[in-house]
Amino acid sequence: MDRKKLFLSLLKKLTIEEMLDLGSKFKEESNIPTYDDIRLTISSYNESKISYENTLEDFYKTEEYLENNNINFISYLDINYPKKLRHISQSPKLLYYKGDLTLCESKFSIAIVGTRKPSNYGIWAAKKFSKELSSNSICIISGMASGIDKYAHEGAYLEIGKTICVLGSTIDKPYPKANSRLMESIINSGGLVLSEYGNINPIIPANFAYRNRLVSGLSDGILIIEAGMKSGTLITADFGLEQGKNIFAIPGSIDSSSSIGTNNLIKQGAQLVTSIDDILNVYDIKRSSIDFDEDLIKNLSITEVNIYNFIKEKGLCSADMISLQTSINIKDVLGILNILDIKSIINYDGYIASLK
Repeated sequence: MDRKKLFLSLLKKLTIEEMLDLGSKFKEESNIPTYDDIRLTISSYNESKISYENTLEDFYKTEEYLENNNINFISYLDINYPKKLRHISQSPKLLYYKGDLTLCESKFSIAIVGTRKPSNYGIWAAKKFSKELSSNSICIISGMASGIDKYAHEGAYLEIGKTICVLGSTIDKPYPKANSRLMESIINSGGLVLSEYGNINPIIPANFAYRNRLVSGLSDGILIIEAGMKSGTLITADFGLEQGKNIFAIPGSIDSSSSIGTNNLIKQGAQLVTSIDDILNVYDIKRSSIDFDEDLIKNLSITEVNIYNFIKEKGLCSADMISLQTSINIKDVLGILNILDIKSIINYDGYIASLK
């Protein structure tokens, strides 16, 4: 552990420029600069000695926290600090992480964010786009919140794709707690969990909005799925615009409160998205030639394939809708929906069918 970098990164009144200057002058990794060392090197340094000593106490607590929880850290002083975060406004001096940090340098990444209370349509869209983007070797980034964030991470993980979770809480106590198991699965499968908050930081509601600058900063574009008029998701869009990112939005029903924000974004110039091709084409990325459904449907009957393709096209549909528009007997439709659900090819709750 580079104790010097950790300590300098914890000094609150030290600017990044001053931290870089000190880092270059104190080469020994294990040595912590004294208060007088810093004052002699940085004439503008105006932190009190009491404040310095408080930071020293925080430093020892943080060392213990990292060791006890098997958490790593990366400082702005490190050469492998994420390049995409070096140039955003208010780059964090220190990041805590578990997993594969090299994912921050993925060739291409898309952030997927949205409401914490998604509709069935929103859940379907989050899983579908996350899965299909992951299948094209695109890293999925989100905030591990309830709702769309969770389903975006889940879609990538289940596709054996790569995903980065940016927390607004500490890594040892992720919020919401219900997502802890998914987070551990993502880490163990080669994903990454990242946070700028450690054990010495108070966890307050504002942290969750502020971390969205990192979700946006690490991405090449932001896909928004279901957001209300005053949704916190729109904060990510604002950070994205500030950082020069492309903003994509999936349209929703005009009578849905969860789609007011996304539909307004489209009115304001966000790119309307109905398939991953709408995203890939912006970056001149060719869709993988692999037929994603080939293994899924190769053992299905013709009628089962027809129903599967109908659900794939419509997204969400009832048995009555399928029967009416495909002319397949309703009894056959009901039976096939249950079979496809048992085979984990679709989700069917007895009323609405959707893809996994």
